[in-house]
Amino acid sequence: MVKKLIPYILIGVLLLTTGCTRSSEEYAEEDYEKLFPFKGIDKPKLSYEDQVIQLGNPDAPVTDYVYPGVDITDNVRDYTVTLTCSYTEVDLLGQLVADNDISSRYTVRYISPDKQLHVIASNRRDETATTFLTNGKEYTITFTAHSGYPMYICVNGVGPRGSSIKATISAVSEDGLTIVKPLTVNQHQNEEGIDKIKSPFCGYIILP
Repeated sequence: MVKKLIPYILIGVLLLTTGCTRSSEEYAEEDYEKLFPFKGIDKPKLSYEDQVIQLGNPDAPVTDYVYPGVDITDNVRDYTVTLTCSYTEVDLLGQLVADNDISSRYTVRYISPDKQLHVIASNRRDETATTFLTNGKEYTITFTAHSGYPMYICVNGVGPRGSSIKATISAVSEDGLTIVKPLTVNQHQNEEGIDKIKSPFCGYIILP
């Protein structure tokens, strides 16, 4: 009896299989370009909150200056920016050299809120300078800047053995929520004769 039913069972299975099988023509072709359009490669988001130090060329002439700040329109913060700098030049007895006899030619550059580059110099014969330092005395300037301002400092120059130049620029946000790392340079000239400082520095941070 079972043997007689086997042919009918096989025919039934064959009919079911044929009925459930759909040809590829029955499926509508999907337009994957419309479903998943290519939108291009995502550009990396630049966050000034990271406070990355951008380096410049400390030997570049003043005439090469281009304002490196950016325009920030969202969540703009106000900052109090403070720059302090000083230099020291002494004679063989360790006494401060008089301003008229200074041989050091150190410079400190910074950018004011009006986007202008300013030069502070140790030597009064420096024609690029707008401010001159007094040997052994600290000079300080404070001003207000906003988000996007480049907190910039550039320290360079030459001097006799035993001379030094140091400078620090810092910013404090008025809301007290943003901590900006200061940029500090402290260089001593220890070679015989008049020589260049070993590690001149030029760099800035965009205030977030």
